[in-house]
Order: sequence, then structure tokens, then C-alpha cells
Amino acid sequence: MEALYLNGIRSPLIMLQQYEGSGIRLICKSKVEESPEILLLSWMDSKGQELASVPIILGNASLDFLLEPGYDNAISCRIIGKSSGHVLESTSLVIEDTFFPAISGYMVAFFLIAVLGILLIIGTVFKLKRDKLKIAQAVNEKNALQDEILSLQNSRESEKKLFEKDLKEAQDKFAKDTAELDFRRASSNAVNLTLDPKCTHAKLNIKDKNKVRLNPSDSGLKDLKGTPIAVANEGFDEDKKYWEVEVGQKPDWELGVLSEKARKKLEQEKLEKQLEDDYVSMRWFQGQYHCSGGNSLISSENKECKVVGVYLIMDGEEQMLSFFDVEQMNLIRSIPAKFSEKMFPFFNPGKDEGYLGVRPVNIPPCLESL
Repeated sequence: MEALYLNGIRSPLIMLQQYEGSGIRLICKSKVEESPEILLLSWMDSKGQELASVPIILGNASLDFLLEPGYDNAISCRIIGKSSGHVLESTSLVIEDTFFPAISGYMVAFFLIAVLGILLIIGTVFKLKRDKLKIAQAVNEKNALQDEILSLQNSRESEKKLFEKDLKEAQDKFAKDTAELDFRRASSNAVNLTLDPKCTHAKLNIKDKNKVRLNPSDSGLKDLKGTPIAVANEGFDEDKKYWEVEVGQKPDWELGVLSEKARKKLEQEKLEKQLEDDYVSMRWFQGQYHCSGGNSLISSENKECKVVGVYLIMDGEEQMLSFFDVEQMNLIRSIPAKFSEKMFPFFNPGKDEGYLGVRPVNIPPCLESL
């Protein structure tokens, strides 16, 4: 027979499970579709004393109990609110002593099943009549509750999206602030550089001691003999150093540092041979950044920048050469390296006629100690 639901709770259904010894094992079953609190499925005697209980959250629940002869034969199965203590549903059963196993367990079982069947039928009919007027109200309440749940779900989803948006904005701001702080720490180690005409490729022109470009008559050449770079007069063998280079919108350029050994070799060869080793650099070519002399540790998007900050770290265990987008104040690449001798900045202006220039860096007083 179909069980009745009221407010999302099925009335307890008492069933004879089996004869066990001289007693009868009963089982109570129920189902909770929805409830604002945790419920208990409990066996109670006629005095309201709890015999056994089990918590119900959502879904099916069952609880069995062995009723011994001579015990209080009036027993009920109830659904009780755990926090409120209110009885929400209850089904009662009285079993006479004659139904307990005596001479013939089969006869007792037959009569007990018959009585249980009659009681269930009577209880179900009574329940149907009692709840007939409440069904429509329950359906309306259920629909209203479903509408409220849907509204809450939509509100929750909107709040979730708003939270995720705020979280992303906070994370982006934190990442931006961290990158800006790293940039400002690097730029607080700024130094001024000048280009050495004696260590500059013959096809390059130096202007104002800090700007270099390819001779206009040689621009557009596919192949240039040697290494078309200009090396700075200043070399560094300790601490942290930072300098900035204006690259503008040049399609091809390269910035880096080379060792004193490599510098002397280039001077001896008059820069007519390619730079092979003892250097670390980053090149912008064909819309991408390319690193030499090590593996790129941190990679950003290949966005073109107009001013590049070069940061050389020579002290400590984490020696590296880093490149920053000065206008955006964020990191482009970091290349780990080991510097065992003095390193000199070098500059490759590419094959167009535009100048590549080292520019002075003004350090705000508040950053001098970073």
C-alpha cells in the first residue's frame, strides 16, 4: 500500500520482520524527502520512554526492535525533531501476548501478520481520511518551497559569481602589486652606462655615448659579419645592478651581459666573429622573446614593450639576469646563471635604422634602501 507523505516526511511503517526466540522482531521504515532539522526515528513504549533511535538526515531510514513477551506490548514508532523534540509522525501498535510464539510459532505468526495487516489497513484508511484535506495544502507549500529554493539557488549563484569576480580582482591586484614591488626593488639598484666605441661592431654608430644603431647604409642586410653589438664601458662583479634601455618599436633587438673573457676575445677579433659562450641575453625577434645562455625561469606573454629594465643579480646563490617591462612594471623573463667573473652589459640594435639607447634612471628617495 502506498505510503503517505506530509511535509516531505513519510509516515512510519511498522512491519513484522521475523520471530526471534520467544520474541517478535519488528522493523519501522520511513523516508524523509526534506526537513529543516535533523530527525530521529525512534521506538517508544506506552510510557513514552525511548527504546531505540536512529538519526535521519534525508532519504530512507529503518530501525528494528526485538519485542519480548511480557514486555510493554504497546509500542510506537515515531519521527521526532532532534533539536525541537516535537513528534512529527507516529504509528502505534499493540500486540497481545497470544501472538507471541508458544506452542505453534506458525499460528502466532499467522495471527500476528493478520493483525498487522488489519492494523495497517485501518491505519492507512484513517491516515488517508485525515490527510485528504491537507494534501492540497502540502502540495501548495511544496511548490512554494521549491520556488523559494530556486530563488535561493539563483541568488547563491549570483553571489558566487560576484565572489569569484571579487576574488579574481583581488588576486590580480595582489599579483600586480607584487610585480610592481619587485620592479621597484630592482630599479632601486640603478646605474648609469656608457658605450665603449672600442668594443663596438664596425657597422654600428654610437650617439651621445649611450645610443647605438646600425649604419643606415648597412640597414636591411640579411647577413652581418661577426657580432653586431656594442659593449658598455662599465663592468660588474658583485651586488645588484639595474639599467634601462629604450627599444621603442624596433622589430629586432637583443640585450644581455657577457663575461670579461668574452669581451676581450671580441676585442681581439674586432667583433668579426659570432658571440659563442660566456653570455646571457634576451632577444625580441619575430614577435617573441628568445633567451640565450640559460633557461627562462619565469615567462610572461610575448607582449612588445618600449622600455626594458635589465636587472643583474651577482651576489648570493640565486644569481640571475632579469628583464622588466618598465612601463607596465612587470617581469618579462628571468634567466638563472652563474657569474664567476666581471660581467659587461651589451646591446644589439638589430638591422633597422632606429636607435637603441640606454637611458638614465631616477630613483625616488623612498626606494633608495630597497
